[in-house]
Amino acid sequence: MATLIIEFPGRNGHEYHKISRSVVRVGRALDNDIILSDPTVSPYHFIIRRNESGEYELHSLADENGIRINHRRVSERIKISELPLDFEAGRTRIRLLDRSQPVAPTRLISCRDGGACLFGHRGWALFLTAALMLLSAVDNYLSTPLLISWETYGRDQVIFVFFALSLWIGLLIVNRFTSQRWDYPSSLSFVSLTLIVALLLELIIPFLDYFFTSPLPGYIINLAWSVVLVPLLMGWFLVRLHHGNFASSVLFIVVLLSPGAYIQVRQLATHYGFFDVFSKKAFYSHSLYPWEQRIKGTLSIDDFAESALPSVRPEHSE
Repeated sequence: MATLIIEFPGRNGHEYHKISRSVVRVGRALDNDIILSDPTVSPYHFIIRRNESGEYELHSLADENGIRINHRRVSERIKISELPLDFEAGRTRIRLLDRSQPVAPTRLISCRDGGACLFGHRGWALFLTAALMLLSAVDNYLSTPLLISWETYGRDQVIFVFFALSLWIGLLIVNRFTSQRWDYPSSLSFVSLTLIVALLLELIIPFLDYFFTSPLPGYIINLAWSVVLVPLLMGWFLVRLHHGNFASSVLFIVVLLSPGAYIQVRQLATHYGFFDVFSKKAFYSHSLYPWEQRIKGTLSIDDFAESALPSVRPEHSE
């Protein structure tokens, strides 16, 4: 059998050790060949031994927590015939690999043409953040009443900035837990791109409402974006781009996005209705775009009163 590689999680990602000796002992004691710091691991937890025929065997030495394969405790000798072999020593997840085991694709810092990659360069992160702030300011301006003040504009803009900042910090922490590393530029780029797309959808959906004379198509797009696309994109970011742990990434995604998805589905089911709203008048059918509200002229009180009076036609005498 080929040389074995043992993989287990460390402080800065996974750690790997070649098993080149006939007997390798693993545990918490400092005289082991491979030392694990997990307190649920015994001082001498298991050994990997190569027999006379060249085959490797796994022997458990621990009386406390032992070895578990597929969540089942195994106390007998295990012949390592197929790789990779996944098992747990205490709470530490360990894999035995062949050295020809394929690895995940390398995440590029600089693209092949020499430019800076979108999720690997600070320049892109700062540019996308600046674009997000500018787009949010324009969107806030269009949705603000004509009188610009702290209550109508400034406070909403500050709230949006803090919301974007909290998302960035949250994704940064999740990325640290799943991939065992801090990566500031890629997290900032991902959050900025996600919020830019969300703001663009807010600007495009009024056109759909106007065209279909119903809010349902636009709301379905919002629902698909928040319930389907955002979780898939976040999964790609954590698992494929950063090589994070799949189970931990899925758990964090479900915990972070479930409240928003629940609110979206509840609003769609209770407020809009699925079957009878499509033919009703859209909320924005009186205006194709919020910009029309900003450039729309205002009337004086006298002009408004005059326009409100019924027109009186002169009586024609016979």
